[in-house]
Amino acid sequence: MKLKRLWIDGFKNLNNFEIDFTAKNGITVLIGNNGSGKSNILEAISSIFIALYKMGTPQRKPKFEYEIEYILEDDNYHLSLSKSQNDDMIYNFHKNLIPIQVGHFKSNCIQYLPLNIIAIYSGEEMRLWEDYYEHSYKDFMKDVKGNLQGLSCPKLTYVNKYYWNISLLSLLYSELQSNQDFCKRILNIDNLNSINIIMKFNTNNLSNFEDNSIVSFVRSLNVNEETEKIVSIEELRNNQLIGSEKDLFLKLMASVMDKQSKYKLIEDIKITFQNDLTTELLSEGEKKQILIRTALEIIADTNSLVLLDEPDSHIHVANKSQLKDMLLEYENRDTILTTHSPTLMNIFDEHLVYLEDGKIKGKEKAEILKDISGDTMSDAQQQILLNANTDILIIEGKTDEKYITIALEKLKTIHLEFEELEFNFLYMGGSDPENLKKLVSQFTPKENQTIIAFFDNDEAGFGCIKKAFDYTMEKIHFTRQIENNIHICLYPKKNGFTEYAFEVEDYFKIETCRDFMFSNFNTFQDTKKKFTKNDFAEYCPTLDVNEFDGFKKLFDLILEIKAN
Repeated sequence: MKLKRLWIDGFKNLNNFEIDFTAKNGITVLIGNNGSGKSNILEAISSIFIALYKMGTPQRKPKFEYEIEYILEDDNYHLSLSKSQNDDMIYNFHKNLIPIQVGHFKSNCIQYLPLNIIAIYSGEEMRLWEDYYEHSYKDFMKDVKGNLQGLSCPKLTYVNKYYWNISLLSLLYSELQSNQDFCKRILNIDNLNSINIIMKFNTNNLSNFEDNSIVSFVRSLNVNEETEKIVSIEELRNNQLIGSEKDLFLKLMASVMDKQSKYKLIEDIKITFQNDLTTELLSEGEKKQILIRTALEIIADTNSLVLLDEPDSHIHVANKSQLKDMLLEYENRDTILTTHSPTLMNIFDEHLVYLEDGKIKGKEKAEILKDISGDTMSDAQQQILLNANTDILIIEGKTDEKYITIALEKLKTIHLEFEELEFNFLYMGGSDPENLKKLVSQFTPKENQTIIAFFDNDEAGFGCIKKAFDYTMEKIHFTRQIENNIHICLYPKKNGFTEYAFEVEDYFKIETCRDFMFSNFNTFQDTKKKFTKNDFAEYCPTLDVNEFDGFKKLFDLILEIKAN
């Protein structure tokens, strides 16, 4: 399944909301702060599909209007729910632009809908489960108790912390090399055969079921009807009643996951490895990776839709890149994930959608950033800048950032007053008054955020400011101005500097600049070399902290602005 487009109107803070998935290559990353609407999109999608799967249940019908377009088995579908003139909610269905009668869709809906929707939810809020996924779970468990021969996955499958062991066991059972390698990495073991699976059985509960495939499965695991038994991976693989990894997962789900104790056929599964370590002793991040791998590899297929709410929570920053690698293995299906992690924003660059107050935000700002910064900022860097609450310094170029970043890092070691300073940087690409006007008109500081624009204290820098805001004053009378709550400044001259023009490099001692030049002279011919600002910026990290004293004037001004 591949999503193409979703339009929603009237669901929580999603009003006349539209999102295009076509350029996301199967992975859409929704970013934004709490309350931005990220989780509401996952919830709305869940609401849409539980109603379509259960069209005979009127109370499941959404109370909001929507249009959703997707590709399934090479066919294009357009499904909608809209208000009539009488305020009735009316369905409309199309396959390859040809209308499908509602009655026909209702009786044949399975062939027109995704195989299943799978959600992994990180928060403590249970609304997604209670309002949508629990209904499918109960239908699944009802089927389990009857005289069924086959077993199909719930149409809406909700995977959470209660699935750690059956998920890991299903992955251990798999003979796919990629799954075996994953298990070895997570468990830090070389030999999967060294793993023990301890199962506790409720043999008395077998009488509560009709004789079916689940009862036969449990009996095959526990022929002698013991209350507890150790089972090996090899024993599971040799069991004739277990087919694929998905078959094992579903049978374990049916046997273990029932909330009513009288229907639990397997009371508990404990997986031990490395001298009696258990799944519970794995980190939260490792357990999260187990669930994600299981959802993508075992529960889902190419006709599934996977919804991941903040899947990176608890995953160590060093392992977050592995999350992208995992998802890229399954680009032939659609995955939507939410996050507010700057690390994931960098990793998933081209997959990002930035949300704010139930709207896709940052389009205009991103276009301005792209126009102004050219190729100096990636899409991810732009989104981090738009999404973060960190203070922003608007500067003329990338070398300015290098100087300021290195100076701050060095001076923080001896000046505690600078510890609180942290910046994102926005490059102007020079001193262009039109670029400055665009930035100031669009980038209003967020709450508790300071944005300062710094220009070289020379004719070019002041000329840019003067033209952008039609100032009539002379440079000698200019200190700083505030435009749209953004502070517009010239770099303050360091103490003792008497020349008219002052550039950011002048914060360094002139002796330091001379040393840099002479360090590159080995022959007379070297005196003809031209050294760029970037060459000097690359040289700066080698300098002692005292070489950055001049920058104190800059950071003192920033602290003064923040304090006021």
